[in-house]
Amino acid sequence: MSPVLVVEDNEINAEIIMTLLEEYGIPGELAVDGIDSVEKCTDKPKDYYSLILMDIHMPRMNGYEAARKIKMDLGINAPIVAQTATHTTEISIKEHGEYIIDYLYKPFKPDQLFAILQRFVV
Repeated sequence: MSPVLVVEDNEINAEIIMTLLEEYGIPGELAVDGIDSVEKCTDKPKDYYSLILMDIHMPRMNGYEAARKIKMDLGINAPIVAQTATHTTEISIKEHGEYIIDYLYKPFKPDQLFAILQRFVV
């Protein structure tokens, strides 16, 4: 099974997601910010990751910019699901729709994450 790339700058959130992935038997890799996520995707085959869970609000490079680079510049095949604590507008969803396939709103329940994983990974 291909790993899920978790892009999360909050240590506690990252630990929760990585633990849930482990419980579901899904391998996960962690990137601590947008720049780290782009670097992790740079040397990987285009189909290496099964899914990318991308936090939106991060230092150094936000999730939208990282997602755009990963999909448009690097051509990575994995669907990208944005994680955010703020609800998005229809305009924002449309603006980023080329590279963000769905949104997972924080705080989320484990079954909400599992539903995303079922759609794209399992």
